[in-house]
Amino acid sequence: MRRHIVVIVTALTVLGALSMTSAAGDLAYIHSERIRLEYDGARDIDNQLQASVNDWKVQAREMESGIQALMMELESQRLLLSNEASAEKQQAIQERQLAYESFLNEIWGMSGSAARREAELWMPVIERINAIIQKIGSEGEYDMIFDASMGSIVYAPPGIDLTQQVIDALNGDTE
Repeated sequence: MRRHIVVIVTALTVLGALSMTSAAGDLAYIHSERIRLEYDGARDIDNQLQASVNDWKVQAREMESGIQALMMELESQRLLLSNEASAEKQQAIQERQLAYESFLNEIWGMSGSAARREAELWMPVIERINAIIQKIGSEGEYDMIFDASMGSIVYAPPGIDLTQQVIDALNGDTE
């Protein structure tokens, strides 16, 4: 899930590209992961996300317990049940297992509810970060601002790191 946020922030923070024929202008970079970690509101967002995750975990445990109960019931009654009744109970267990697996995928799958909830919670912050970076970029007359968290910057002098400016603006709610 965190990778989704980093990808979103990266996509939002790359301000534009210079044409291949122009000379390189002022460049700078930020660390989006550091911004996420040092943003004062991150804990609130993480707590909201964790509350949703906890609710989904409770639902998953209840479903799993229901399946286990059916399996124990089938095992304890196996000798008393006809083949047809036993097959019906096995079918019911399989249907519940499929529903359980579908639920897990719906919540924690690639584009599941957990990922969507995280993106939903972070989107307003990402939009603010983008606005802050655009303001810093235009006021500082930067041609490009990169995200070092993506690992594509192998060297840059510390003087062109704008991360702290973004964090200060974000936490101070100033742009």
